Amino acid sequence: MTMEIAGYIEAIKQRYHLKSDYALAEKLGIAQPEANLIRRGLKVPRPELCIKIAKLLDRNPVELLLIAQKDKAPAPAKEYWMLALNAVDVMLHVPKSPRYIPRKVEAIGRELRQLESQTLTYDGAAASAEAVRLMETAERSVDAFMERWNIWKKGEALYPSYLLANQAAVRRNVRIRRLLILTREQMRHAPLVADAIQIMEDQQRAGIKIFYGFREDLDRAPAFQRLGEDFKKHGAAQDLNAAMFDGEILIFSQSYDEVPLGVVGKPTPITMISRLQITWKPDLIRELNPAPLFDMTRYVFEYEGGKSFQAQLARLA
Repeated sequence: MTMEIAGYIEAIKQRYHLKSDYALAEKLGIAQPEANLIRRGLKVPRPELCIKIAKLLDRNPVELLLIAQKDKAPAPAKEYWMLALNAVDVMLHVPKSPRYIPRKVEAIGRELRQLESQTLTYDGAAASAEAVRLMETAERSVDAFMERWNIWKKGEALYPSYLLANQAAVRRNVRIRRLLILTREQMRHAPLVADAIQIMEDQQRAGIKIFYGFREDLDRAPAFQRLGEDFKKHGAAQDLNAAMFDGEILIFSQSYDEVPLGVVGKPTPITMISRLQITWKPDLIRELNPAPLFDMTRYVFEYEGGKSFQAQLARLA
C-alpha cells in the first residue's frame, strides 16, 4: 500500500525542481536507494528525516512524525493514529484571537489529559456548568445528597440553571432522588426552616423526589458514617454534596467558596462550589454510591409538604 508520506516527497520534488532520485537523495541527505523507496511509499523515513522533510516544506514536524507512525502502524491501529493526527491538526490551527478560542482549546486539552485517570476536576464557575452538562446526559436515574443545601435557594449558585436541568431530565423520564441533610440547630431558626421548605417545594415542583434527614440522627447509622469517611478519604469537602448518574458516574464537591456578588453598594454573598470532581472509577462508584441512603427510612423522610415537615420538626422539639 502506498504510504501517505510519499505525497510529501513529491511535494519536495516539485518545490525544489528535483528531476531524479539522485537529486532528491542529495536534498534529503540520504542514499539514492533509500530516497527511491521512500518516494515510492515502500519505506517509512526515520524521525530525524521526517523533521528535515517538514522543514523543507515549512510544515510542523509533529505532523510528519505522526504521519510516519500512522504509515508504519498495523491496519487496526491506523485509525487511532489518524485521530491523533486530526487532533494535532486542530491544535496547530487554533487562532490566537478572539482570546476565548485558544482558552477553550486549552481547557479541552486539560480534560483530555485527565481522561486516562477516569477523573475530571473543575474549578470555579466551570464546576456548576459541568454539573449542568452532566445532568443533561443522564438517561435513567440520579441519586444525590447534600449538606450545603442552601445553594439551592433563589439567588444562589444552583438556581435556576441546575434546577432547570433537573426538570428537563425528569421530562426525559429520568428518576431523580435528592436528600437534603439538615441539622437540628438549623431548624431552630425560622428563616432557615422557611428556606428549607421553599427549596423542597421547588424541587418537588420540578418532579424530583425530595427527601430530608437530620445530621444528628444520620450520624447514628454506621452505614452513613462509613460513607462520609469514604468520601473524605477521596478528597470530598467537609459538608458533603454528591450525586450518582445512571449508577456509572459520580460527582462530588471538594471545596466551597463564599463569593460577594456586586461591585456597587453592599455585595450579596453567594455560596459557590469552588472545586468539583467527576469520576467513573469502578471502585469509587461501588464505594461512594449514595443510593443506600434512601433505604434508611428510620432517618430519611420523603418530603410531603410544608405542614408535614413542620409536624416532623415539632416532634424534634
